[in-house]
Amino acid sequence: MDKPCKSVKRTIYRLFLISGCVTGLFIKLGFYTGKMKWYTLLYYTNWSNFFVFVFFLFMILFPECNENKKLLNIKGGITMMILLTAAIYHFLLNGKEFHMESIKTAEGLGSFLLHYYTPLLVLLDWLLWDKKGAFFQKSPVFWTAIPAIYMVFLFCIASKGNFIPNQNTKYPYNFIAVDLLGWERVFINIVAISACYIAVGYFYMHIDKALCKSKQYKRHTSVRKRS
Repeated sequence: MDKPCKSVKRTIYRLFLISGCVTGLFIKLGFYTGKMKWYTLLYYTNWSNFFVFVFFLFMILFPECNENKKLLNIKGGITMMILLTAAIYHFLLNGKEFHMESIKTAEGLGSFLLHYYTPLLVLLDWLLWDKKGAFFQKSPVFWTAIPAIYMVFLFCIASKGNFIPNQNTKYPYNFIAVDLLGWERVFINIVAISACYIAVGYFYMHIDKALCKSKQYKRHTSVRKRS
């Protein structure tokens, strides 16, 4: 059972997290201009941030679920999902396909919140508040489900036509643009990213287990000193 003080701090922290997340979505989906940009629903960034918002809002409303093992495994998948958003944007897209505007502008602020602020706070949330050692052995494989569903969705939508303005491809990202690269190159890109994603997932899981063992060792040592 959580201590009251810890529960309050965690709730305040998560309110800051989802506030930044929903502000970023509000900007990037176009609501701040008074007209929604429907094509932005094709971007993985908005998918991942929407999942973060819904999940963390649920955890705020139902704090008794914070140590539920199944929910912690789902949270692990959402953490991986949002970290993929940050990694893809920072290493593959920013400065190439996309140029982040100044944070002083609305679009620049939205990009910063969705690609950096939210992923960082989600990662820190795991470090600060989560019970460690709860991940199942096969969880990193299952965590690929949401990105896989996204890819299927994207290919289905792209087969219907071009919905993204001012682009020379039907796809939101060039590294999966079949109409530019061909199926073979796109398949290689997807396999490479998937392999890295699963590898990082297992690394994440092993760090989680190591932190759990470290905490158990410290607790055991403390008990021995008292006795």
